[in-house]
Amino acid sequence: MIIKVLVKEMRKALEVFLVILITVVTPLIAHASQSIGDINNAASNVTNTINNFMNSITNSTENVINDALNNLISFTNFLKNVIYNASTVLALLFGIIGGFLWLSGISPTVDAGS
Repeated sequence: MIIKVLVKEMRKALEVFLVILITVVTPLIAHASQSIGDINNAASNVTNTINNFMNSITNSTENVINDALNNLISFTNFLKNVIYNASTVLALLFGIIGGFLWLSGISPTVDAGS
């Protein structure tokens, strides 16, 4: 029973893949073979068209990845600056509080024995 369902799902996935493949490749082949009388030139033109299509996909993917990495680096630098500025403010604040407590003579020690 499970195997039948699995086979049906695999067949459906294969059909979808083939439809996508045919949808993408058919216009490329039709475009590449226009006004070509020689079969060798047609094959070469089809190959060049498919290579150009794949190169454009590769370049687009590389651009998306590079943009994402640049954005990640920018965000990391922003976080570094926020943490640095926050730690500077906290250091000054603790210094002021510590100086005030030291000058006021307030002591956190409690005499538990008396």
